[in-house]
Formats: sequence, C-alpha cells, structure tokens
Amino acid sequence: MNKPKTFSLWLGRAVSRLSSAGAILSSAAFVFMVGLIVLEVILRSFFGKSTLIASEYSGYLLAAMIYLGLGFSFREGAHIRITFLQNRMPPLAYHWMDIFCHLAAAFLCVLSTLFLFDTVLTSYERGLQAYTVAETPLYIPQAVVLLGLFLFSLQVLARLVHLLFNFPGREQTD
Repeated sequence: MNKPKTFSLWLGRAVSRLSSAGAILSSAAFVFMVGLIVLEVILRSFFGKSTLIASEYSGYLLAAMIYLGLGFSFREGAHIRITFLQNRMPPLAYHWMDIFCHLAAAFLCVLSTLFLFDTVLTSYERGLQAYTVAETPLYIPQAVVLLGLFLFSLQVLARLVHLLFNFPGREQTD
C-alpha cells in the first residue's frame, strides 16, 4: 500500500475516533439537559422553587449536543445530501463533483472555526459574561461549540483526503 493511502486510512481512523468522542460528549450533554429540565419541572411543580439557570444552561447544552455531534453525524451519513445527480452522472465525474463539494465545505468549516476561535478568545480576554443570574463566562459555552465545529471540520477534511486518494475503479482499501 502506498504512503498517501496509508495516510488517508490513518487520518480517517484518527478523526473517526475523535468524532466518536464528540458523539459521546453530545450524548452526555443530552442527558444533563434532560436532567436539568426534569429537575426544574419537579422544583416548580412540587416546591414552588426554581434553579434559575435551567433555561440558560439548557440552551448551552442544546448547542453542545448539536455541535459535538456534527462530526459523528457527518461520518455516519446522517446529514442531508442531495443525491439526484449521483445516478445520472458517470462515476468519475460524480467523484470530482463530490471532491469539489467537500472542498467547499472544508473551506467554510475551517473559516467558521477560525472565526469562532477568534470569538472565544475575545470573550475570554474581555471577560464577557451572560446577562443572567448565573453570569456564565461566555467563552465556556462558545469553546464547546468551537470544539464541535473543529471536530466537524476535521471529519470533512478527512473525507476530502479519502476522496482524493480513492477514485472509482481503483482498488479500495477500506
């Protein structure tokens, strides 16, 4: 097996593991979100009290759940894809179009990740806090979203590398 294909396989496996870790964290965020909402309902219904943070932190956990699961969802093919051209184009032409689409997606993902990194850094440096009772430092939920977007970017890049080294009609290695 040649070095580019070996690198493609190694990268795919490494990013796959990271995406799986993101999915586990996404699941944990879901469990915490549900627990927080149930706690809030019980406190309000039976004790006339409130956590005062349930709506804020449920929003943060929802964002964490979505973004941390992006890479895993992409890897598993759970994102919406428009495939009506796939059966109407020759395999090689479709493969090149797929490369172009992944290249565009990778560009947008990396650009978004860099922008969000700058946002997190700015929030941290300025000590920005949420205007809520909890006064949550904003860089914390932003950093979780950044991690999810970073994992998604890695997964798109890994898929792009795979496409670049595995053309239709060639020997497949995975």
